[in-house]
Amino acid sequence: MKTLPELLRDRIAATPGGEAYRQYDRAAGRWRRLSWGEFGQRVARWQRALQGESLAAGSRIAILARSSVEHICMDQAALALGFVPVPLHAIDNPESVAYILSDSGAALLLVESAQRWGVLSSLRGRFPGLKRVLCLEPPEAASAVWTEEWLKSADGAGNAEARLAAVSPDSLAAIVYTSGTTGRPKGVMLTHRNVVSNVLALLEIVEVRTSDVFLSFLPLSHTFERTVGYYLPIVSGSCVAYARSVKELPQDLREVRPTILVSVPLIYERVYAKLQENFIARLGWPVLDYFVGRKLRAQFGGRLRFGITGGAAMALTVATRFQSLGMELLQGYGMTEASPVVSSNTPGDNDAATVGRPIPGVEVRIGANDELQVKGPNVMAGYLNRPEDTKRAVEEGWLHTGDQALIRDGRVVIKGRIKDIIVTASGEKIAPADLELAITSDTLFAQACVIGEKRPFLAALLVLEFKSWVREAAALGLNPHDANSLD
Repeated sequence: MKTLPELLRDRIAATPGGEAYRQYDRAAGRWRRLSWGEFGQRVARWQRALQGESLAAGSRIAILARSSVEHICMDQAALALGFVPVPLHAIDNPESVAYILSDSGAALLLVESAQRWGVLSSLRGRFPGLKRVLCLEPPEAASAVWTEEWLKSADGAGNAEARLAAVSPDSLAAIVYTSGTTGRPKGVMLTHRNVVSNVLALLEIVEVRTSDVFLSFLPLSHTFERTVGYYLPIVSGSCVAYARSVKELPQDLREVRPTILVSVPLIYERVYAKLQENFIARLGWPVLDYFVGRKLRAQFGGRLRFGITGGAAMALTVATRFQSLGMELLQGYGMTEASPVVSSNTPGDNDAATVGRPIPGVEVRIGANDELQVKGPNVMAGYLNRPEDTKRAVEEGWLHTGDQALIRDGRVVIKGRIKDIIVTASGEKIAPADLELAITSDTLFAQACVIGEKRPFLAALLVLEFKSWVREAAALGLNPHDANSLD
């Protein structure tokens, strides 16, 4: 099996003039395009500069920056030299970042802004192994180096190629940290075999073309975006356009006009809520496509072949409504420890009530307590510095997901997290996620939390969507600002 650097070299050799990346230049006020050949030259420049650091084989390279061409240049340079990228969430809190830098033993850090490093530098004593800090903008502190100066310092090497490391399929390709919602984040060790097998399996079931354009806005600190929105387009030869920001996403969608969108359900749920407010409640089905479908598709650029959604559950009503309006959403299931995709729906075989069939090469089974368990070449090498956690998570090659599920006609149906299952006073087991999704599919509610552990009944804590509540209150002749109106 090939490694990630080999996949990039194959792509550059196959379509050097094809469009690889598109990124907005705010100073120039336009999108700039980069071919595969040009991208290869940029990566080679980063490799030469990184090689000049004389780091030990396997050194950790932390990247604290938004998704961008610069981010993946460092990622590819590190991989080619046998180093291990550690992608950090760009908006993570300083305490968490400091912990990850220490736990991973990061030797070098690429940080987005001088301001970000200014905050982190006060915690410098917590990660003593860090030897170099690079900043994508001119830093204010002498403890960091501007990447432009760093790259220029290596230009004296001319066009000579950097010495590439002997990377094997079982070498580490990344250490990706989990969210840490139940304690300190855990570093998931993923190998080249893990990631490459996942990418190749996806390309067996979903047609991705060299003419396709992805619009990337999810953070590269998430394995979902790394595998599906970054490494997969390298193999398929597709173009990836990096969105300016989530706030500017509607404009980017209209300008880039993507054919494939990798997203979390929240984006579609927000659009669905607006449709509910403005159109659907007032229109009959015969005229929906004419008045709504075309406008909906235009909001996404007008040429979207399909959207890939994951990272959280999507309400069935949202998925089916989008499909009825001519937009196919492919929901899948995965987790960081599985590189991440386990199962997925596909065009022409899309059951929105499920998360699809297991991808090629991946086995699933239902274990004790209805837990979904996964086995395949995509299962992680383990948790960094946590052998006991690794033993609990992976037994005889089977990854324990912590999710309850059932397999119906070969498709996986997720019922909810085991630790979230509510057991009522009568012993009935209830997955609150389904109830919460059903509630929040009503645009009146922004958030819902169902409770009832060891109680004879269920209750829900609800957060109103204020604009929707104002309209609802007006229709009922109530004052939306009076708490008594909610009685």
